Amino acid sequence: MRKRGKWPFSRPVLVCLLGLLLGIGFSFLIRSLKNAHRHANLPKCFLTEAQIRPKEPQLLLVGVMTAAKYVDTRAYNVWKTWAKSIPGKVLFFVSENTVSQHKDMPLIRLKGVNDDYPPQKKSFAMLRWFFDNQLENFHWFLRADDDLYVRGEKLDQFLRSLDPNKAHLIGQAGLGNTAEYGQLSLGPQDNYCMGGPGVVLSREALRSVAGHLENCLANLLTTHEDVEVGRCLRKHVGIACTWNYEMQTLFHNNQTVPNVYDNGNLEELRHAITLHPIKKPEVMKKIHVHALSLRLNELRAKRMTLQRDLKRATQHSLNRRFTNTTTDVQNWDYMSGHISFCANQVNCPRHTTDVNMMAAVNEIIVQLFDDFNANARQRGRILQFQNTQYSYARVEPRHGVDYVLDMILWFKKFRPPHRATLSVRRHAYVQQTFGPIETITDRKFRQKLSKRNHIAEDDGLSSTDSTIYLIVPLKGRPSTFQRFSDNLLSVIPPQEKKVEIVLVFYKSENETDDNIIKNSIFELSHILPVHVIDMTNKSFNRGQALTAGTAILPTNALLFFIDVDMIFKYDTLERIRLNTIMGVQAYFPIVFSEFSRHSWSSLDRDEQRHFSYNRRRGYFRHFGFGIASIYKQDFDAVGGFGNFEGWGLEDVDLFEKCISSHLRVLRAPDQLVHVYHSIKCPSTMPTKQRNMCIGSKTASLASLDSLAEQISLYT
Repeated sequence: MRKRGKWPFSRPVLVCLLGLLLGIGFSFLIRSLKNAHRHANLPKCFLTEAQIRPKEPQLLLVGVMTAAKYVDTRAYNVWKTWAKSIPGKVLFFVSENTVSQHKDMPLIRLKGVNDDYPPQKKSFAMLRWFFDNQLENFHWFLRADDDLYVRGEKLDQFLRSLDPNKAHLIGQAGLGNTAEYGQLSLGPQDNYCMGGPGVVLSREALRSVAGHLENCLANLLTTHEDVEVGRCLRKHVGIACTWNYEMQTLFHNNQTVPNVYDNGNLEELRHAITLHPIKKPEVMKKIHVHALSLRLNELRAKRMTLQRDLKRATQHSLNRRFTNTTTDVQNWDYMSGHISFCANQVNCPRHTTDVNMMAAVNEIIVQLFDDFNANARQRGRILQFQNTQYSYARVEPRHGVDYVLDMILWFKKFRPPHRATLSVRRHAYVQQTFGPIETITDRKFRQKLSKRNHIAEDDGLSSTDSTIYLIVPLKGRPSTFQRFSDNLLSVIPPQEKKVEIVLVFYKSENETDDNIIKNSIFELSHILPVHVIDMTNKSFNRGQALTAGTAILPTNALLFFIDVDMIFKYDTLERIRLNTIMGVQAYFPIVFSEFSRHSWSSLDRDEQRHFSYNRRRGYFRHFGFGIASIYKQDFDAVGGFGNFEGWGLEDVDLFEKCISSHLRVLRAPDQLVHVYHSIKCPSTMPTKQRNMCIGSKTASLASLDSLAEQISLYT
């Protein structure tokens, strides 16, 4: 039997030691809790800097007042456009029971408030909510409507120049329109900030007026909430809206021309902080794009200025490269009004000035006069633009764009005793220098687009190996289809498994031709998948044919609309995959269209050598839109092809729909050749389509060089 070991201490002693240890542990825990509580009540001088430093308020809180019928249209467009550039926070104030289908919108439902108009109660309740919930979190507060556009970066710059600890009421001052003038119970020194272009309150102004809002709401003298807010601040805080002529430009309110912004007249946006009114969501998006382009131009100009300062580069002259031969000299395009005259270009010698060029010239003129008048007050004179007599422009591909502007302007001296107004003529020599080249990998670019458009990469956006479906309408013309098939078989390698043909087949009047086409289809189907849609005896309609071809394909299909007159190289298919991006971009390649071979020169009569981009052999059809690639879901989203009878217009219709949609359109010359064939334009065609048909027919007959030679033979 094993002997039991002896403990050094007896059992009572062990119990006492255990109790002592537990007592020490509990006393330490209690002391720690007491110290923590005592630390919370220490004077500030005993706390660390991180413990006593208050949270820094943000610059601006914007309250957008909207109604239930506009919350998913106007208000949502505000949330998706200018709200993202606000230096602070944007909230949408609605009535108590308003619901939105967009869960990401920050809605504040005001209790006891409905959508009655005018919205006096909503306006006063929003200001009270500002005071109760966010007073110490922001320096400034903006009351806005859902038809207002705000340039966040300009508002940021403007507000940081002011002190929010002083009472400020900022906006465009008003006294009422002509019918209401003198009937709004305003005193001789009173005014109000017009609600439309936005009203800005400093934190101190909101703090001072908050206790009087309920009383002001109970004693309204008019039905205009902006008038009553201004009256309340004037009575209880002692401040009026900013009396400053410049506020008409900064907080711009268009009261005279209805729907002025619908037509793209956005000259006021350059200098404005806010723009009002903008009733249509699509116009709001257009203005936002224009504002972003202005901001981009400003940042580019700033970067170039900084780069020049770092390099200490001298100012360039208009002649930045020296030519060795006369062929190296760049041609100047002459512009007068809306007409341009040029040389060595497709549209020469005379054509309507391109919209982009007109916009660029207008942008330059605005910048010039901004610079001219930068110190106008100190100099006592101002220059005002009247019109442009004429201008020259040329593109130096390695450097930028040069302009020579002949302008008429007003020269005004406003400082006595030499006040005068003179009409003067001046030349301006301007350079628009290209910025440095920036590179980005295709994969990184597509990932960036997918995040911006909330599209998963596996939905096809980032895929450059999508299956291309060539949709081809066909009626008769067996030899042309055979050439098209031979071209496909010659350029598509055997390992290429992601090209399929969708042939929309119309029966012709010649049964023999149809049988030849069917034999060609059978041969082609051994190499490539061919889906045939039989349109039987229906009359040929290209738009309907292409629509029928897309109907059998899945939503994520990459469509390529093409005609049997086209031939191309394999690189074209790769560019289709690269340049067509789901949810983002459609590709309308510029094709090379051959002239009639009877007009070709004797040195260029090889009919099999189609990929010869000789100016006497053909021309790039810049105004042709029939060949296009687009994903089916985007094709359906823009509305597809319109229903046009006979020849033409369906391609222009699709192009215009894409331009007007969410999609970006890419146009670029490609290795696509339209082989010449005769065109018939029956007199039974609608007038507009017949004119387009005749124009296409005559443009494809011969080159200008060939016509000039023919004329010289008879002179």
